[in-house]
Amino acid sequence: MELSLQHQAPFSSGMPAGGILFLDADGLEESRLEQLDQLQNTALVVVSADKRTAIRAYRWHPAAFLEPNAGYRAVRQAMDCCFPFWRQGLKWLDLPFRRDRVRIPLCQLRYAEADGRRTILHCASGQMRANYPLGKLCEQLPSPPFLRCQRGFLIHLGAVRQMAGGTLILEGGHQSVSVSRRQVKAIQQALLSWKALRSN
Repeated sequence: MELSLQHQAPFSSGMPAGGILFLDADGLEESRLEQLDQLQNTALVVVSADKRTAIRAYRWHPAAFLEPNAGYRAVRQAMDCCFPFWRQGLKWLDLPFRRDRVRIPLCQLRYAEADGRRTILHCASGQMRANYPLGKLCEQLPSPPFLRCQRGFLIHLGAVRQMAGGTLILEGGHQSVSVSRRQVKAIQQALLSWKALRSN
C-alpha cells in the first residue's frame, strides 16, 4: 500500500482540530511547518522519506512517523499510536459475562453465533462469550451492516468475502455460514448494496 498525501490543505487559526493529521512533510515550506503550533488535541503523523524532516518535526511531538511507501503493518502501528485520539469516535458493545462485562468496539465484531442463551462474539482480535441472547443483541445492532442470516447466526456484511449459493464465505476463507432459504435473496441484495456503497 502506498500513501498518497497532499500538503496543499490550508492551515488557519480558525480551523477545527481533527483527530489525526497525516502530514506529507517532503517539500513542505518551513513557514507552513511553523503553523503546526496551532494544532491542539490532534495526533500528528509525519510522512516523509527524509529522516532529517522527521527530526525537525520532533518539536511538535508527533504520534508516529511513516515513509511514503509504508505498508499495512506500518500504518497499523501508526494508528495504534494514535488510538487515544480516535477511540472516542468508536461505538462500543458493553455486554455482561458472568460477574464481569465484555466491552468491544462495534467495528471489531465480524459475526456472532448463539450458544444457548449466551452468544459467542467473533471479533477481529479473537472470540469471546457474553451472557446475552443473540436475539437481544440483534435488536441493539444497526442493520445494515449487521444482518441475522439464520436463527443462530448474525453477520457483519463487511466480513463476507463472497456468497456461494446459500453459504456466506467470510474473509480469510476459513469460515462459512449457511443462510436460511427465506433469507438468501435478501442477503444477496444487501451484499450487493453494501459492496456498491463501499466502492464509491
